[in-house]
Amino acid sequence: MRIFLAVLFVGVMSMASAQQNYEKSAGVRLGSTSGLTFKKFVNENEAIELILSGRNEGMQFSVLYLFHQPMEFSFNDRFYAHYGLGGHIGYERFDDISKTLVNATGDAFVFEDKSFFAMGLDANLGIEYRWLEVPITIGFDIKPIFNFIGMRHTRGKFWDSGISFKYVF
Repeated sequence: MRIFLAVLFVGVMSMASAQQNYEKSAGVRLGSTSGLTFKKFVNENEAIELILSGRNEGMQFSVLYLFHQPMEFSFNDRFYAHYGLGGHIGYERFDDISKTLVNATGDAFVFEDKSFFAMGLDANLGIEYRWLEVPITIGFDIKPIFNFIGMRHTRGKFWDSGISFKYVF
């Protein structure tokens, strides 16, 4: 009986320690550029995150390289800060760009819809709470976006914030 309890104890402890680090997670990011997200750790403190999101009635695919640091709170060790850089590519659609008169009386207009290829840099700064017993993570981040190619050649959106809910596997 003691051998059985010892084996059970070692098994439970190894499962608990294996749950403290995770390799992959996937979920949703809700914010002004809401979308689907996937994160893969390349080592214990560095990860690559892929985000497919909607933006300005278009689509955007972002790749971020993130560095994770445990936050030293005295009450909880599940909080992690992360920061990093990356880039995005996609398209944006703008309506109401220009209107064209369609009759001689001057009271009917047609608005043009135009799509523009967009490419640029992204940054990321956030906090993640790891609840690995469930296994989920909940995060908040700010992701500034800088377009170098698009409707306007250079354009920035500095306060693209979001809340993420991810399943860890």
